[in-house]
Amino acid sequence: MVDAHDTRADRLVTALDDFIGSSPDVEAAAIVSFDGLPMASALPDDLEEDRLGAMSAALLSLGEQAAMGLGRGQLNQVFVEGEHGFVFLMSTRDQAVLAAIARRTAKIGFMLYEMRRAADRIGLILEPAEMPPAAEMPPAPPAPAPSPAPDHQDQFAGGGHGGHAAHETYRGGHGDDAGATRLDLVEPPRDAAWGS
Repeated sequence: MVDAHDTRADRLVTALDDFIGSSPDVEAAAIVSFDGLPMASALPDDLEEDRLGAMSAALLSLGEQAAMGLGRGQLNQVFVEGEHGFVFLMSTRDQAVLAAIARRTAKIGFMLYEMRRAADRIGLILEPAEMPPAAEMPPAPPAPAPSPAPDHQDQFAGGGHGGHAAHETYRGGHGDDAGATRLDLVEPPRDAAWGS
């Protein structure tokens, strides 16, 4: 039997590989939790996974504070331009962060487009399993007709013979012969146990 966690990890690695293959300018990429823990990565030997995770979490936190503090609303992405290239951070449907490092020659618009596609795919993988749509579910059985329930508090008020009094109150109060018949089938064994 295949472990569900292994399957999800494999799908994350595949999505990351597909993203890296989308452009020759992508040098490294990783999927990082909001706490900075790496979930999957494709990095060169000189870049540590934990270091990228910690920096991504720090950048994301600062970006969120800046966006909210300056009245810009929810943070969508972080874009850093350096002398030798770019760093991109993008939320994956509020499940994690996709971090990418690209060369200076990367086309920013194309990178953002590919990142959005990859982030959406990764977010779907990380989302908790949902119930199947109603069309795929078997039809629900019809709901039973509601029937009044006896008041259990009244049933035991009045000493050892309270069961009899509640039984009579229920039958007389609602005037429902079908309900009384149902109670007559259910109540006598309990009444017999209590004594008459």
